[in-house]
Amino acid sequence: MKNISLRKATIKDILVVVEFDYNLDQVEHIKLKREEKITKAILNNQCFIILENNLSVGFVIFDYRFFDQGWIELIIIGDAYRGKGIGEQAIDLICKKSKTDKVFTSTNRSNMPMQKVLTKSGFSFAGKLIGLDEGDPELFYFKKRKNQS
Repeated sequence: MKNISLRKATIKDILVVVEFDYNLDQVEHIKLKREEKITKAILNNQCFIILENNLSVGFVIFDYRFFDQGWIELIIIGDAYRGKGIGEQAIDLICKKSKTDKVFTSTNRSNMPMQKVLTKSGFSFAGKLIGLDEGDPELFYFKKRKNQS
């Protein structure tokens, strides 16, 4: 198993994080003003760099804006590191950091890889929202944290 860890992103990480997002989908990155969202998340201590053996391989934005519950806003793994279980491990680590008993996230119906990661990570389907992206409903998931003894 790979040595996956998280560390809070700092202002020095903005270019690295923005590059991961930009490389995934340049059009969406610009259209959704993701650089602003990423910068704000970093400044608010809500962005974490995903590390594999101390090498940056992606990032996750996590906060408590969704009904005061843990909320994975965005997780991106660099293309060269996908399909290796890194996303599952990063999600598990972020869930362990959560201050709430439940963690929520969402993805489009068309994003089958993310749905598979969420299922493998122990998330349950919570519901569907129609109307955000035309013809591609948003699927919501949640995971209950295990009680710590």
